[in-house]
Amino acid sequence: MTISFPSDTFTIIDDIRDAIGRDITFFYIYSSMPCPICDLNPVTNVSIDAFCPTCSGAYWIPLYSGENIEAHITWGYSEQLGWVKGGQLDEGECRVQIKYTVANLSIIDKTKWIDVDGKNMQIIKKTLRGVPQLNRILIDLIEREE
Repeated sequence: MTISFPSDTFTIIDDIRDAIGRDITFFYIYSSMPCPICDLNPVTNVSIDAFCPTCSGAYWIPLYSGENIEAHITWGYSEQLGWVKGGQLDEGECRVQIKYTVANLSIIDKTKWIDVDGKNMQIIKKTLRGVPQLNRILIDLIEREE
């Protein structure tokens, strides 16, 4: 018995994601600015004031940008397909599936956190999937501690 996959698998998965997906926002550092209060130590490249209330002694203040990407979102163990190693997923965890592109891989690699349904999530694992070619990225997330 030979298994044959549709030739337009990529399109079919995109159509499903378009029908049931929602936007999530990937936040990453796109630039940084110097602290307006303290001075830079040129030797260490940090602030001369380790207790600065604005930069906490780092001197460089990161500036974040966000990128919206459509994703299929699965929250916690109630929507999880079966068991995973070590048991079930906790409610503070979720998995998102996005389209496989080089641009999306680049965004994932520089992401600091992701906003999913109003919750700040941190990436714990990414998995590339697809047959016969890669067509989606699965990202396992856990809620960030504030």
